[in-house]
Amino acid sequence: MSIGDIDIAHSVEQLYEKVAVLNTKAIELHRERYKTQGSYDKAKCTFLLADVRTLAREIERGLVDLDIEFSKSSIDS
Repeated sequence: MSIGDIDIAHSVEQLYEKVAVLNTKAIELHRERYKTQGSYDKAKCTFLLADVRTLAREIERGLVDLDIEFSKSSIDS
């Protein structure tokens, strides 16, 4: 994440939370696309796919500060 020219580093816990959201979205996409009854919602699948890709890019490119303690936010340290 970036504010102006300042890059904000996240904790490992925040990275873990983003990965968990990515996993949840990917499961939702899979379930929608491979429904056992009826047809799938292509617009919903397209939206979920874009969301998954955006989260994946954020995870790949985001800064992680390994020095942030588990119980503290980046502001507390």
